[in-house]
Amino acid sequence: MTQIEMMEHPRKIRGFCGALFILNERSCLRMNLTPRLQAAAELCRGARRVIDVGCDHAHLCVELVQRGAERAYASDIREGPLQRARETIARCGMEEVVETVLCDGLHGFAPDMADAIVICGMGGDTICHILEEAPWALSGRQLLVLQPMTRAETLRRFLARHGCAIEQERLAREWDRLYCVMAARGGHAPYEAENGGLFSDAMRQELLFSQYLGRQAERCRVALEGRRLAGLDGGEVQKMLAILQREEHHAT
Repeated sequence: MTQIEMMEHPRKIRGFCGALFILNERSCLRMNLTPRLQAAAELCRGARRVIDVGCDHAHLCVELVQRGAERAYASDIREGPLQRARETIARCGMEEVVETVLCDGLHGFAPDMADAIVICGMGGDTICHILEEAPWALSGRQLLVLQPMTRAETLRRFLARHGCAIEQERLAREWDRLYCVMAARGGHAPYEAENGGLFSDAMRQELLFSQYLGRQAERCRVALEGRRLAGLDGGEVQKMLAILQREEHHAT
């Protein structure tokens, strides 16, 4: 549950969920988003109508409207997050342009309702399931902005199988963790995920790319040791490690 405390400056309030809100002259909250949501907002640039699945406090929806989006839908499967979203929307006076929707994934939406779909803060498997349940989202009409908390490689492979090209992929650091934030669009022929799905070619320009490779390689080493101790085959993990090490060599 988000709590709000007044800061020393009378025109600022802080939410414990990680966003700093700044009141402007019209009493609308301006938000300094977390790095993950900031990257997602940047990847949504140019979108006019946006669906945010798993919206929590609706910070991203408000930010996108403030950046020029005409309409945003803040959706969640639970009433609690939607109530927090309504509170944020009301504080910003955006009830006419940001709508809350109680639904499971994309089941509450039609294909013509948005030109961008955002799914942030969920596991890669969950994001795959949401998209698989709504084939229209993979047609290419909507930009997909996705931020998996886990199993990003599974999501990349899913996108490849369904003909969704990853156009951009950012790396965002929060505390000691690195998160992938990708923009993809469907409508292409299925293809084999580049680099085994471990990373996209679009990531290579990111300043944190070498660090990301190193962390992924270390995860593989730990997994290999675990499989060795358990007497299990580590062939697939070894292949993944080889891909990462080869890329590390080229990146240095």
